[in-house]
Amino acid sequence: MNYKDFSEEITRLIRPQSYPLGLKLVKSGGQLPEDATRPSKYGVRISLCQWTNMARRWGRPLGVVAEDINCTPCLAALGLKRMESSRALSQYFLEMGYMDSIELAEKAVRGLDPIPAGEFAGVAVFPLEMASVDPDVVLIYGNPAQMARLAAGYLYHSGELIESRTTGFGISCLSAVKPNFTGKPAFVHPGRGERILAGTDESEMFLTLPASSCESLLDGLRKTQEKGTRYPVQSYLIYQPPTIKPMRNLAEKLTD
Repeated sequence: MNYKDFSEEITRLIRPQSYPLGLKLVKSGGQLPEDATRPSKYGVRISLCQWTNMARRWGRPLGVVAEDINCTPCLAALGLKRMESSRALSQYFLEMGYMDSIELAEKAVRGLDPIPAGEFAGVAVFPLEMASVDPDVVLIYGNPAQMARLAAGYLYHSGELIESRTTGFGISCLSAVKPNFTGKPAFVHPGRGERILAGTDESEMFLTLPASSCESLLDGLRKTQEKGTRYPVQSYLIYQPPTIKPMRNLAEKLTD
């Protein structure tokens, strides 16, 4: 698929305020794309969501490996570092005050289903229109109305509803890459972490989907637009609004 053309069509049909993104998961022993800038260039370590936001707002191809990330929940949830026990992430949630007990924290971790250690070793994130490699996952940020429009496009050829699960506090990085493993799209509500650290706006959320679904999504968007479903949403404006008393009083003082 030509991802540059896909990005241009998404921009035309959905009008997101930032670049649609591609994510490439780099296997152990593999290399980030040559054009992917790492945080070490700037002498910092980061949270992955910072690099995602920089890629979509600055329009730059970027990349990270484990040593570039100082967000330990991200390292644990994505399997970029090996946890000494399955309880480590649960204990972190409890210490952060996210759950009332270790049992509830463990329940939440089971629901999150972290990626086993070693599945991949790095992440490249880039505007799709600048893709030097084919992505594994595609991310499109926008407002809820834009997400509804994307859902309609996906539904057209799949008949499947897009699900959304959120913690409210973070680890949207895990949700972002999950379609590579589940084969299913998801809507993600970025939580506290991404909004504090990466500057994601409070009105924003994103769609994440396997790159293999892009062609059918785009065709669904085109077909549903032909039938009148589109963005911006068309408010119905062909009606006569009521007038209030001061307006009626003024009308009595008006002449042709």
